[in-house]
Amino acid sequence: MASNGGHLLELLQLADLWPQERRHWVTFCTTDVMPRLAGEKTTWAHHPTNRNPRNLIRNFGLALRIVRRREIQAIVTTGAGVSVPFAIVARLRGVNVVYIESMARITSPSLTGRLVYPFANTFIVQWPGLRRYFKRAQAFGTVFDPS
Repeated sequence: MASNGGHLLELLQLADLWPQERRHWVTFCTTDVMPRLAGEKTTWAHHPTNRNPRNLIRNFGLALRIVRRREIQAIVTTGAGVSVPFAIVARLRGVNVVYIESMARITSPSLTGRLVYPFANTFIVQWPGLRRYFKRAQAFGTVFDPS
């Protein structure tokens, strides 16, 4: 799951790690996203999420429904706002949470990263300098390939 834009583009770089029949995307229904996820199982989250408590609550409800109804082994997310309710619900229900901090975060952590960190089983930073903020983080280099 990921917000649209760069967060989703980074996660799409990893899509081939899981067979298509095992993937289920959660993101926002926007014109840039729909063609990228054509043919994929997708649930549309509520947006905007910034400074919108109503959509935060609605996304918590969505997370409860999805995590409870599906056989989920893990959620993998690159952020942003939609990730928080899903990470919390998944962890509380015993589902592994993998968070990948955005490659745009080079010198300081994102708010989403700080909020999700306590709930993440695996926390990945793309720049080694961020490990000073996230002691359990693993650094694997960047995910994004612009080609």
